[in-house]
Amino acid sequence: MRAFDWTCSPLGEPSSWPAALRSAVTLMLGSRFPMFIAWGSELTFLYNDAYSEILGEKHPEALGSSFQAIWAEIWPDISSLVDQSLAGNAVWLEDLPLRMNRHGYDEDTTFTFSYSPARNDAGEIVGIFCACTETTKQTQAERDAREREARLLFFDHLEEQLFRSGDAVDAMRAATEMLGLTLGASRCAYADVAADGDKFCIRSDFTAPGVASSAGEYSLDLFGPRAAVEMRAGSTLVVHDVAAELEPGKGREMFQAIGINAIICCPLIKEERLAAMMAVHQERPRTWADNEVALVKDVVERCWAHVERVGAEARLRESEERLRLAVDNADIGFWDVDLLQDKLIWPHRTKAMFGISPDVPVTMQDFYDGLHPDDRDATSAAFAAAADPAVRALYDVQYRTVGKEDGVTRWVEAKGRGVFDPSGRCVRVTGTAIQITARKEAEEALYELNATLEARIATAVAEREEVQEALRQSQKMEAMGQLTGGVAHDFNNLLTPIVGSLDLLQRKGVGGEREQRLIAGAVQSAERARTLVQRLLAFARRQPLRAVPVDLARLVTGMGELVASTTGPQIKVTVEIMADLPAANADPNQLEMAILNLAVNARDAMPDGGTLRITARRESIRAGHRSKLKPGHYLCLSVADTGAGMDAATLARAVEPFFSTKGIGQGTGLGLSMVHGLASQLGGAITIQSQPGLGTNVELWLPQTSVIAGEASLVADETSNQVRSGTVLLVDDEELVRITTADMLTDLGYEVVEATSGEDALRLLEAGTPCDLLVTDHLMPGISGADLIREVRSRRPEISVLLVSGYAENAAIDPGIPRLAKPFRKDELASSLSGLS
Repeated sequence: MRAFDWTCSPLGEPSSWPAALRSAVTLMLGSRFPMFIAWGSELTFLYNDAYSEILGEKHPEALGSSFQAIWAEIWPDISSLVDQSLAGNAVWLEDLPLRMNRHGYDEDTTFTFSYSPARNDAGEIVGIFCACTETTKQTQAERDAREREARLLFFDHLEEQLFRSGDAVDAMRAATEMLGLTLGASRCAYADVAADGDKFCIRSDFTAPGVASSAGEYSLDLFGPRAAVEMRAGSTLVVHDVAAELEPGKGREMFQAIGINAIICCPLIKEERLAAMMAVHQERPRTWADNEVALVKDVVERCWAHVERVGAEARLRESEERLRLAVDNADIGFWDVDLLQDKLIWPHRTKAMFGISPDVPVTMQDFYDGLHPDDRDATSAAFAAAADPAVRALYDVQYRTVGKEDGVTRWVEAKGRGVFDPSGRCVRVTGTAIQITARKEAEEALYELNATLEARIATAVAEREEVQEALRQSQKMEAMGQLTGGVAHDFNNLLTPIVGSLDLLQRKGVGGEREQRLIAGAVQSAERARTLVQRLLAFARRQPLRAVPVDLARLVTGMGELVASTTGPQIKVTVEIMADLPAANADPNQLEMAILNLAVNARDAMPDGGTLRITARRESIRAGHRSKLKPGHYLCLSVADTGAGMDAATLARAVEPFFSTKGIGQGTGLGLSMVHGLASQLGGAITIQSQPGLGTNVELWLPQTSVIAGEASLVADETSNQVRSGTVLLVDDEELVRITTADMLTDLGYEVVEATSGEDALRLLEAGTPCDLLVTDHLMPGISGADLIREVRSRRPEISVLLVSGYAENAAIDPGIPRLAKPFRKDELASSLSGLS
């Protein structure tokens, strides 16, 4: 901290300070947690080094200044809290949003802090004492997660609306309404652009209440050169303030004439010309956020794709109609019956309709013989009516023919009239014939389609809803997985100094019996928190697994006694293992935890007692199996009970995180979701079969391996008590984690050199700092722990390494790197170090 001339300050020299103030300052300066004291009538500001990082460019001038003068920009937000503290009330707030200016610009921040009354030697309140931490990054991460989920839901709804739209106009109307409502815009419009690239027409638009429609025809050039150039070039136009960004005569007047003072406009370039535009209008200036501009672009892109798809479908329907008409009108032939000479004239096309070769002569008998028996009487009667001088009917019939040479049945439509001489005698009947077989078949198919259309539509809609529900569930689970994984990472960083410090205090026997009892209780709670984090990581499928060949028969048999003691005497536990089981590819520790979780669930489902059966077998899975795994050989670990069972609604949500049918405080709701995450991460699956009153059977499917399971190596408990020597380079960006780990290493006999980042560690090594062992965190700003280890191994291969992480994607870490999971105790750290070469 910068030296300060206290003789010039309102507080005077430190020697003249009240003892209470000197004590508080001593406590504050000795802490690595951000703290400050505001003392006296002017609330003179004193703070430690950790708090100077929060001040930014206000440090060091803030030292000794007035609290109100230092934080003038946030004083309206915190003054009432200061008053409460000065009145004798302790104040604590979590994630309070504050708009600060500490680096020369305004920024949105959040803080968790406490204000406590500070008293002088006489017990009078003369100031406040504050301990705080900045939570801006955490709250921003939570906001980002919520925004991503809202974006997914928005586009899911948009796709549904577009799917329901009958044509392009309906689709664009639905899209503009959704986009306008989501952005809180004054207006959202879609326009077609004429071939000249200038005239465009807005046929309809979405408008907020009280906002006039912009429907009408316009000239793009009237909106100024910037809008015209960007639209024709295919660029998105973004204007935050029309009056400030556009000069007079450069389009400002046209925008303002229709109530536009801010706009986002996206073009559609088709066949190298501007074809359409979609725009979001605001009647007042508005600073468009990057995510808002991106949302408009994504909506427009999906709408363009939908319009193209609708147009393609319309063109396809038109093509199909033309094809149908061509089929209906193909094979046109004519016929002529000379009644005076009893002669039939058929060209080759008409002969083909009766299955007769072109060069074969025909007579009327060939006509009658070629008619289908069911159509012969009606067709003959129609011909007779056409030739009857008294009737002179139009010969208009449809009949089937049976091919004389090929036996093929064809449909023919014939039309004709009789020709009569002056005396009224019919001398001939002539007309045309068209083969309509294709049309008849199409009509029959259409009839059948109409008869089953309702059922087919219902089936298609149900299938689509099922797919959409699966997609929504997958997106929800992925978002929750990312969120819980990130929370677990931060929580592990918080737990590491807690678990490590409590372990050291417990080992050193600090305090009396009461203090040791309190420490033991805190250790127990910390262990429960660590277990909860492991379950969160298991659900998120991001816990670091150590997948090795596991003798499943031996593991399950060994767990039998533990499960029996866990479930109690009212429940009969049976274990059935198939002979000659191959090894499973799994993490034995996580697998044991999964079995215990399933056994506890089974016990809770049988409050009056029952039977719990644990079985292990080998099974070959084919396509379509209930596990939805790809075909292959797997091991199935089954935990079945005779308890209450689950109904369909409960079964559907059984593996959801935090879902529980137990009472409040009786379960986290993470048991089955942890098992599900474990199985998925190992390349397996979980299936559940249950009915009310008939019990539940949970099957854990694991991939098998041909590698023979080896004996588990045991690390002696004495490893934590062994004294070691050497220098450890400890790297961690979390200060509290680094301090606790350094204390453990010192107790183990090591000399410790600390580094706050991977870059800092490399600089120390380049400067010649002695190092026998590197212990580094994985997730750090800049160089990650895994990258740091690769760099150190290339430069100093003699240095042993240990990677410490509370959350890591396995794909990003070399499996050959030794790892230790956060949080950890001293003996766990010692055990990991003892296994290093």
